[in-house]
Amino acid sequence: MKNEQPKAGRPGETSQWPRWEGPAESRPSGYLQGEANIFAEGPEQEKQVGKAPRDYERPDDLIAQDVNEQLTQDAFLDPTNVSVSVENGEVVLDGYVAQLADKVRAEEAVLNVAGVTACRNNLRIAPERH
Repeated sequence: MKNEQPKAGRPGETSQWPRWEGPAESRPSGYLQGEANIFAEGPEQEKQVGKAPRDYERPDDLIAQDVNEQLTQDAFLDPTNVSVSVENGEVVLDGYVAQLADKVRAEEAVLNVAGVTACRNNLRIAPERH
């Protein structure tokens, strides 16, 4: 195995990464599209995902939608008593959660959403009901 030669994909290509030549919508997972450069080396080749054009601000309704989706998809958080509002990129969380860890978890989820500039966490710990 130490002295094995990489498998060629096309003439002159020595990558072992699988390539998919068909339409993107029928590409199985794990295949790279066309000539994707997975071996980028210089700073000019680093990924640019997440960078927005100058002066671009995400609309508050899109931010609110993504925040609600983040809270909904968190497997360890019950957001049923949480309300979300957004103004100028600042998210305000109001309502009740079961424990302090849920309050922290909700704020962390909010801060991971693109376009959020700040989070005002007004969540309170729900009183225990006996």
